[in-house]
Amino acid sequence: MKFSEYKDLIKERLEAYFSFLPDNTHLAQNYDLAAEFSSRQIQTALFKENVMDYLDSKEFCLLSNLQDEQTIDSELEKLPDIAISSANPSRHHKSTVVTRVFVTEKDVSPATLSKIKKFKFSKAFRFLFWGWTEVHLLLVNLQDNKVYSNWAGRIHKKVFTANT
Repeated sequence: MKFSEYKDLIKERLEAYFSFLPDNTHLAQNYDLAAEFSSRQIQTALFKENVMDYLDSKEFCLLSNLQDEQTIDSELEKLPDIAISSANPSRHHKSTVVTRVFVTEKDVSPATLSKIKKFKFSKAFRFLFWGWTEVHLLLVNLQDNKVYSNWAGRIHKKVFTANT
């Protein structure tokens, strides 16, 4: 499978839940695919219109084609800043998740796979009273149809498999 076919497949899978960001740009950085999911959970009293409180959750999905393995190191260094900048901590913030997906059409070295699997970032704001943010990281190898992820990103493996 080629990257363009894979991108169309993922776009089709995400379009029911995510809205795609204009020009595939998030925080002034371009990606091959950038999407956002927003959810608001409300607490009401007596009627739906009487909103007492609410919590917002967001998820950003950032997908890009991996040209060489050296870009992973620089991207992994940027991810904590991207996750913190994407969050808007407040009393109404519940969670912000940044799902970063790298797609490659060739084999990747074991050292790079180790970096992907060991990557971990999660930050709580004001002892979780103002929510949290975390990074889910995935590497999709289109050559052998395998998906590698960090521990937090394991829940997304089925969504990002190349199988139709």
